[in-house]
Amino acid sequence: MAGTMSSVAITGRPESSRASASSRPTPWAWLLLPGCIFLAVLFVVPLGELLLLSLGMPNWTLSHFLRIGSNPAYITVLRTTLEISVSVTALAFFLGYPVAYALTTGGTTLRTFLLIAVVLPYFTSVLARTFAWIVLLGRSGVVNETLLQLGWISQPVPLLYNRFGVIIGMTHIVMPLMILPMVTVMSGIDQRLLRAARANGASPLSAFLTIFLPLSLPGLIAGILLVFIYCLGFYITPALLGGLSDLTITSAISSQVVDQLNWNFGSALSMLLLVVVLSILWIGSRFFPIEQLLGFSDDQGGSKTARRQMGTQWLMRVGSATNALDRWLPSMGGQGVTMLAIVLAVLLLLPVLIVAYLSFSSSSYFVFPLPGYSLRNYQAYFSDAQWLRATFASIRVGLMAAGMGTLLGGMLAFGLSRGRIRGRGAMIALVLSPIIMPTIVVAIATYFLLARVGLQGTEFGLALGHAVHAIPYVVVIVVANLRDLNPTYERAARSLGAGPLATFRTIIAPLVLPAFLVASFFAFLTSFDDVVYVLFLGIGRLTTLPMRMWEGIQQDINPTIAAVATLQMLFAAVVIIVGAMLRRRKIS
Repeated sequence: MAGTMSSVAITGRPESSRASASSRPTPWAWLLLPGCIFLAVLFVVPLGELLLLSLGMPNWTLSHFLRIGSNPAYITVLRTTLEISVSVTALAFFLGYPVAYALTTGGTTLRTFLLIAVVLPYFTSVLARTFAWIVLLGRSGVVNETLLQLGWISQPVPLLYNRFGVIIGMTHIVMPLMILPMVTVMSGIDQRLLRAARANGASPLSAFLTIFLPLSLPGLIAGILLVFIYCLGFYITPALLGGLSDLTITSAISSQVVDQLNWNFGSALSMLLLVVVLSILWIGSRFFPIEQLLGFSDDQGGSKTARRQMGTQWLMRVGSATNALDRWLPSMGGQGVTMLAIVLAVLLLLPVLIVAYLSFSSSSYFVFPLPGYSLRNYQAYFSDAQWLRATFASIRVGLMAAGMGTLLGGMLAFGLSRGRIRGRGAMIALVLSPIIMPTIVVAIATYFLLARVGLQGTEFGLALGHAVHAIPYVVVIVVANLRDLNPTYERAARSLGAGPLATFRTIIAPLVLPAFLVASFFAFLTSFDDVVYVLFLGIGRLTTLPMRMWEGIQQDINPTIAAVATLQMLFAAVVIIVGAMLRRRKIS
């Protein structure tokens, strides 16, 4: 909008000429072309081919889908997937909301601690966090050993390789996904509204229900939507923590494609999962338009406003009833939510901290507490040629993916922010789809495309797949930065005679450079931590660091893996610190 206003101020064109010009794409809009072509070729086309394969191409048939519906085993798999997804989403919401609330309303010290507790696990590899729960919940794990030493149990409790372990591990992993969208919305709520409600006689609980909760609903819905969809397509954690009775649809897909080489039936299962996800997205978009993820407003009309007003009125009636109830509830000095948030934050950090602690063990196997401290596990990692080859392979792939993702994602971000285009909602949906769609489905679809051109099992082919997944993150980060730019600087440069290129080089580029660096770090980290893509695109010919960890966890769990996981956490911490320093430098 700022770009449009400055254009009008300079040209002085009447409203009618502006209306006709608005239908034509601006020069910024052309920046969308390379990224859209890249996503179309490496994302949309493979999914289309996967659909054709599920229909038995070239011998067209619906038998694969009929087989799913007629086989009770696959109905059970779908029910298990839904039950686990619903349980994890509900648990993540009830545990995540107090943390998000405290992150928004707490003091500086509390917010800093909670932010570290949320962001550090979020940036830490999913595989490393899953490994942490294997160490914690195993038969000889930290939890059982602690309970045995305290005398609370006489023999180890089965906490792993069952649904309990899957739900606990998945909840820990998706908590940041639930918290961060809620924090984004909650941070925009004016705290003076709560103080005004309290000044007019509302109790703390009543003020929360009538003011804060309704205003936080968009973030709540976005968090629930993202977490539930993510759980439906979760592969790593259920595969490592679950038992035979907890088989999810992603594990069934992997079994059909990798183990049995039944590509047609595996594709049919993938399309079923994709249809479920798209249906949930369509329903969720009625309440939370996807454009809002990038900060674009979307007017949904009076009917949605009316529904919101009705919901708010209902909450106000509930809130008035809580005034009488509130005095009977224990206030804990007004610090109840804060204390709960601190406990939950500690639990978020605890698994990764325990893995780091165990990585310094002097024993060749896991013992808790440590019999002694040693760097033997780190020495074993740095002296093992297989670990080092896998690490350098991950670095090469990550650099290629980060380069492609940052370049194409940055161009898409400028095009979406500055360009006047039709169908912006569809364009944003295309850009964000790679991180919303189940990763295993996209990876399988990408395999067929790369196999046709001979790039399967190559580092460049894997980097192409990772770039598709990295582009949405780059777009979100850069768009957020562009949204915060003060258009006055650009208008001043243009008024002083600077052309578009000079304005971009001297004004825009220095201001967005920190965002591009953070986006590049994030794109690299996304590639560096991936397992699912390499499982299918590597096709047994390419071993990255996470793939080496995956194989080690499945074959022989030893403290060396804890050292590798700790190094990954350390790298994630460095990324967070660098990003914070760049942001602080931008603000100053």
